[in-house]
Amino acid sequence: MNPEIIGKRVKILMTCKGIKRSYLAKMMGISYNTLTNKLNGKSEFSVIQIAKIKQLLDLNDELSANVFFNPNFEILENKEIS
Repeated sequence: MNPEIIGKRVKILMTCKGIKRSYLAKMMGISYNTLTNKLNGKSEFSVIQIAKIKQLLDLNDELSANVFFNPNFEILENKEIS
């Protein structure tokens, strides 16, 4: 899966959930700059980091599978995520 696409999807979810980058980085135990690089597709999220994002953003199994592993999944920036 393209890291840039995953990063874009995570950024949209963060906006929908009202989660700030600084909070997510802190809760994941990584630096703000490391998270920024991952969100911008410059490096990939590890499996452990994906699991932590799933937990922190309160994503169900189907949504997290789509976000991280489905190349055809589209998420709209203005759609409310439950």
